[in-house]
Amino acid sequence: MKGDRNSMTEGNYIPLTDEAIDDVKEYLKKVVAYAEYRSGNTWTKIPIDHVETLSDGRIAIYVMFDHNAPDSITGIRFYHRGGFLWAGGNESLNKEEFDEGVMYRYAIKIVQSSGNE
Repeated sequence: MKGDRNSMTEGNYIPLTDEAIDDVKEYLKKVVAYAEYRSGNTWTKIPIDHVETLSDGRIAIYVMFDHNAPDSITGIRFYHRGGFLWAGGNESLNKEEFDEGVMYRYAIKIVQSSGNE
């Protein structure tokens, strides 16, 4: 049907500028409010230690599991400052192997794609 307003067309691949990618990275660095870890069937809230941009351009979110954290951590999830679950999944961390504690790093890589790759 000619002129059908419900049809959709996808445009050509138009990459974000370096400045736009940097802006997305800065947003990601500010958006995560806190983390939770799972040990057994219990989820426990833990603060974000720090967030930084790594030398390869990835964003890294760090959580410190100190001597108060249980030895066996089986999951981790991160929460948006708006209160909703932002990222999470299963993990297998045995803190018992370390003397003091464990600095956990969750890294995010921003990749542009044309959708055809």
